[in-house]
Amino acid sequence: MSVQAGFARIAALLADPAREAILVALADGRALPAGELAELAGITPQSASFHLRKLVEGGIISVWVQGRFRYFRLADERVGTALETLVAMAQLDPQRTPTNRRHPAHLVMARCCYNHVAGRLAVAMAQCFQERGYVQMTQDSATLTPSGYRWAEDVGLTTGSKPESFANLRPCLDWTERRFHLAGGFPTAVLRYLLKTNRLRRGAERSLTVTTSGELWFRDLGIEA
Repeated sequence: MSVQAGFARIAALLADPAREAILVALADGRALPAGELAELAGITPQSASFHLRKLVEGGIISVWVQGRFRYFRLADERVGTALETLVAMAQLDPQRTPTNRRHPAHLVMARCCYNHVAGRLAVAMAQCFQERGYVQMTQDSATLTPSGYRWAEDVGLTTGSKPESFANLRPCLDWTERRFHLAGGFPTAVLRYLLKTNRLRRGAERSLTVTTSGELWFRDLGIEA
């Protein structure tokens, strides 16, 4: 008896340019209305409704209702991680021209990967946390050490978070750097803290901009942002 992994159905859901554009727009973890997603994908509202319904039915995105307004977002962080991995795989396509392989400059330094930081800055943070003994990381697993949790407490990352959420930590392949950054509760808290304290600001698409105070914060970690 053959065993089927079941990803053909998911692949079929993703194999559409309009749905790809919708998912890219949602890749930074935000919830957006159907009208804005239609505009970003370059399709009509009627077409967007069709594609959004398919993605919701497939469990790829979810709907958040606030009053009479409906917003769409990725179902969870696993979807964001899968999208980042698929983009990395797309860069290996031999049919892509050298021009197409160039990465958008505003996404290379720092960007959102669902609810954590990706890009050159995220890879540098992952390396820094390993060197300081805050994280133990391989290609297959990642663990926040006791000293890493103490650092998170000292910085204020654990405020409003459950301690067990920081145990959810894993490597995530970065599609621009071809190296691993961190995903999970700990890096989610890092991004939330950096945005709240205005050390990072959201930019175009899902890019992130490092502010002056952010440069100083990263410099204390030995990272030139």
